[in-house]
Amino acid sequence: MSPILRLALAFCLAAPAALADPAAPALSPGIRLVDYGIYCETESVGTTPAPETSLGYIDTLPGVPQMIYRQQTIPARLGTSFGVVIEADRPIPGVRIETWKPGAARAETWYDDIFADTPQMRGFAFDYPEEIILGTWRMEAWEGDTMLYSVEFEVQPAEKLPGISSDCNLMS
Repeated sequence: MSPILRLALAFCLAAPAALADPAAPALSPGIRLVDYGIYCETESVGTTPAPETSLGYIDTLPGVPQMIYRQQTIPARLGTSFGVVIEADRPIPGVRIETWKPGAARAETWYDDIFADTPQMRGFAFDYPEEIILGTWRMEAWEGDTMLYSVEFEVQPAEKLPGISSDCNLMS
């Protein structure tokens, strides 16, 4: 087989994986997915130490932001914020929250409590150019060895998703 034919075959075999849609959200019993997608840019009211993340902290938001685009495809654009809103039927202390970035050997991890019957948001914002990574992102929460939820997002070139932004000032 010629090298060109081998290369063409390799691209054909890899194309379906590269174009695959994100997996449907997975939830454990007692966990409800309230919402997911892209939300309006929200000013942080502080930070919480999270040494197992790239910045060493996570932003604290003033509440649960409203999702403006309920979708799992995310534009690779500075200022874009995306995530999940979940609700549990029971309190779950010390939950391990993981964000898996494309190609990462390990997740960005922090720990938080989930409160019963209270919507809680977990998300990510592209605040810095180096954070924008094309491909499949996965947000998960774990209680010990039990997965509570897993939601995938596909970050795509911004030009594939024109007009989709977290800037709610542009939507009026």
